[in-house]
Amino acid sequence: MVLAKPNWKTRLWGLKGTILAYGLLLFVGATLAKKMFLEPREVTVASVTRGDVVAEVKGTGTVITKVLTKIGSKTNGRVKKVLVEEGEFVKEGQLLAILEDDDLRHLVDRARARLAAARASARQAKSAWKMAKKLPGTGALSDEAYDVYEQRYRVTKSEVGVEEADLRYHEFKLSELQVTTFVSGLVIRRWVEAGYAVVAGQSLISVADTSVIWVDARVDQRFSGNVRKDQPATVILRGRPEKPFPGRVYRVYPEADPVTEEMLVQASFALPTEELQVGQWAEVYVEVGAAKDAWIVPKAAVVPFANDQFVFVADPNGRARRVRIEPTATSPRLKILAVKADLKSGDKVILKPVGIKDGEKVRVTRTPSGP
Repeated sequence: MVLAKPNWKTRLWGLKGTILAYGLLLFVGATLAKKMFLEPREVTVASVTRGDVVAEVKGTGTVITKVLTKIGSKTNGRVKKVLVEEGEFVKEGQLLAILEDDDLRHLVDRARARLAAARASARQAKSAWKMAKKLPGTGALSDEAYDVYEQRYRVTKSEVGVEEADLRYHEFKLSELQVTTFVSGLVIRRWVEAGYAVVAGQSLISVADTSVIWVDARVDQRFSGNVRKDQPATVILRGRPEKPFPGRVYRVYPEADPVTEEMLVQASFALPTEELQVGQWAEVYVEVGAAKDAWIVPKAAVVPFANDQFVFVADPNGRARRVRIEPTATSPRLKILAVKADLKSGDKVILKPVGIKDGEKVRVTRTPSGP
């Protein structure tokens, strides 16, 4: 089979198409090159302002209470009743649980009966002795018989003391089956239910003393010289960023963790009992200073270089001017920082100035309302 050769018209149209494609590529390339290398870079800027900025350092940790105690059993036994629920507020001395006490109650009843009998015998012996005290010297009662009455009274009186001690012992053992709290606070956890067998010292109920609530926060040890007791703090609980709680630094531990390079700071704050969740994660912002009437720039405008930090100001002549800054106050929860710098009112700093060089021509495309 012989293929037909393309005629000169077909070749001409193919050549025109190739030239057109190359021309289009050259046009696109030239346009891109002009935009990239010849036209000024488009930038977004924000106005520099003056104002006050609070300096804060951040720590993260968990919510705890000053006293979180586990109320335990003093003796072996089986749980008869648990009288409280999680989330219930209890007062010091309140009964929380009872162990099975039928056997001990029988022993207490028997001890009380023996004590009553001993007291009755003592009263009779005392009455007889008092009557006998009137008879010596009349000849109706010998001295030896009188001594018998006296001795009988003293013996019965001693028996009363023994029975009283025995009753106190059984009542004490019975009281050990009643588990009470020695702190007022919130029931955090029931560790047992009715019917559980327990041993002496075993935890039955966990109670958190809600008089002092704090966050065990871990703070970078670089700020160890800035964080001190009683400084104002703000606590933000996980899941509730819209509801910050004011607080204060309760304690700063003098020992830092050499592995994590963090120190422990406890910040106390007021929290309604019904909102307490021991172990809940929280963020703590400790106020360590403030900058008054300082230049304020967005953090997005700051670029580090070597050991310094800079911003780029978009001058009216369309050039980017690099300005060295010295941060004076900021907070991890703010998008701005206060700085010392050679700035003036009306300056506009370039946001995200990655790759921009000092003196480079720029073109402003958008100006946000502020930092």
